Amino acid sequence: MRASNSFRKIFLSSALLFGVLVILLACSSNVNAVSISVTKAVIDYNDVLKGGYAEDVLYVSTDAPFNVPISYELLGDIKDWVSVDPDLNAVNSTVYISNANYQAIRIIIQPPADTPIGNYSGTIRLITGTLNNAQGQYGSQLQAAFMIRINVRVTGTQLLSCSGAGVIIRDSEIGSPLEYSMNVGNSGNIRVRPTATIDIWNQDQTKLIMTKNLDFNNLEVLPTTTQAFYNSFASNLRIGQYWAYVTVQPCGNSNLATFNVYEKGTIVDSGELLRIDNKPWAKVDEIVPINAVFKNTGERTVSAKFKGVITSENRIVQTLDSEFYDIAPGQTGTIQVFFTPQRYGQYIITGRILYNNKLSFEKSSVVNVNEGVEHMDNSVWIYALVFIVIIIIVLLLLIRIRKKKHSIRRL
Repeated sequence: MRASNSFRKIFLSSALLFGVLVILLACSSNVNAVSISVTKAVIDYNDVLKGGYAEDVLYVSTDAPFNVPISYELLGDIKDWVSVDPDLNAVNSTVYISNANYQAIRIIIQPPADTPIGNYSGTIRLITGTLNNAQGQYGSQLQAAFMIRINVRVTGTQLLSCSGAGVIIRDSEIGSPLEYSMNVGNSGNIRVRPTATIDIWNQDQTKLIMTKNLDFNNLEVLPTTTQAFYNSFASNLRIGQYWAYVTVQPCGNSNLATFNVYEKGTIVDSGELLRIDNKPWAKVDEIVPINAVFKNTGERTVSAKFKGVITSENRIVQTLDSEFYDIAPGQTGTIQVFFTPQRYGQYIITGRILYNNKLSFEKSSVVNVNEGVEHMDNSVWIYALVFIVIIIIVLLLLIRIRKKKHSIRRL
């Protein structure tokens, strides 16, 4: 009998445990683990100057198939030195990540000028918002986080170390400016204001043709960063091939590049208006930015502008004519104009890009206006005013006729 009771207790206990496991498994089947991925778990900043600057870039993503907001928390001795770009904690600009959308984040270190020399550390904690997916797959209170260790070695010794690279002088037509581009990387701990000297030699590199000094308008390159420089300068070079030695100061290194000068009309400008971007819905009196996205697919910089019209009900409401923007070869630029609707309705934006006396294919977009207080057309006011004047004149004539009738009767 005792054996039977013991067996019954064991059976009931096993059944209860099995039921609890089934419930836990059922609950866990509705909640999937969401992770956050970061390209670096530790960031080391070595030889950062007191009162100086250093930065590094992280890439953050998640395996969630929907947009998840992300923020951060700073901990440790250096939390007052650290800034994040973009600011993930900004009130008016939430940053989202998903499995199809990663986010690049710059971690910037700026120790105060009175910081003692030594080693410092801290932590940045990246945190997702509550994962309350509409389908309920991820629960209602789940969050993911990732801890990144930051180590900083502060020094009082200034270190100059930089280099110029990626030097390109583009082919040009005779009489046209020479366009150049280069990158200057600053691997030291002080700010650098680079200059460059371009020595242009003939095809056999036996004769120096011209020398051009570039100051880049005193543009600074911050420590641990790379800055791109590009511009143009006039030349009177004849048709042919040339070689250029480009020396970047204070870095001291030189780069060799070659380029050609062709006859007029040899280099063909080309470009494409990719799209016209604007918000689809707007209010009356709202200033609506219109962005024409243009890609320069040619071999030299083009000066481009957007020309177009806005129509509603087959009537032109506004013409669009932007300023000129210089867009480098291979680059995509955004040319912006603005539109302020006065009435409800659907507005069609149509336009082209004019670049170096060439026109792109036409693109269009739509903006719908369904909110706000409408403005009456000036023509309506004019018609109303004319109608009022006519009524006043008629009334005056009737009064005058009635007075004449009264005077005749008295006689």
